[in-house]
Amino acid sequence: MNRIILFLATILVTTLALKPAVAQVSIAPSAVFIDDRTNVGTVYVSNRSNDPQEISIEFAFGFPSSDEEGNTVMVYADEDEAAADQADHAINERIRAFPRSFVLDPGDRQTVRFQVRPDPGAADGTYWTRVKVLSNPQQPDVDVTEEEGITTRITFRFEQIIAAFYKQGDVSTGVNVSEVKVRHEEDRVILMPHLERTGNSPFIGSIFARMYDANDELVKERQSTTTAYFDVVRRVEFDTADLEPGDYRVELSFETRRSDVSPTDLVQAPAITETVQVTIP
Repeated sequence: MNRIILFLATILVTTLALKPAVAQVSIAPSAVFIDDRTNVGTVYVSNRSNDPQEISIEFAFGFPSSDEEGNTVMVYADEDEAAADQADHAINERIRAFPRSFVLDPGDRQTVRFQVRPDPGAADGTYWTRVKVLSNPQQPDVDVTEEEGITTRITFRFEQIIAAFYKQGDVSTGVNVSEVKVRHEEDRVILMPHLERTGNSPFIGSIFARMYDANDELVKERQSTTTAYFDVVRRVEFDTADLEPGDYRVELSFETRRSDVSPTDLVQAPAITETVQVTIP
């Protein structure tokens, strides 16, 4: 009798980076915002594959942070001591998903409702967790090989992660720029603003970076989404290969607006702009 060994290949795919070519299950919206008026939020899970999909939902406290170079890194409480120290911002023990597990037939969509148990004693502010939506085919055979009486069956398990936020009481946010480090690498200039988050909620918004020459002409422009759950370093790069040597001015603006999130969901803050002088050698 053949022995069957099942290898489970887990593929981690964050919602914002998900490619349609591998997206067997889609999730909308890309983040859940809940407040203390209703304590309820909704997500829609759709099966875009040709196979029934087994879906399960888990929660894990985590947030995007940064390394010293301004690269974004995810920090989870079960992996990082600093995150464990900040876990009083978590709603893991208060949030529930209905249903928590289910099977989706091809083309079907399931409404998943999240309910957060109120905590009147909690301080005002925004609390959060990461929602892990795990999916795998109900009949998950992808490839079967036999060698020396052993059957190898491979299945793929997809894990998509979105954020769930809970706003309680009076909420506020903002960032201060404590410094901006500038570095040159070949034909690039790299700016690393050090952000100090203010208020009682994560800063969720965008960075608008504009470079002007000595004649105040706009020569470069970049925009990217950003977050500051706590103090972070962010990274902005400009390709300077086509620029003449000389002095330039860069304006870095931080605003609480994003194309993928409704303004009513975001905790709003006044826009701030930091100006940096750079020299292209």
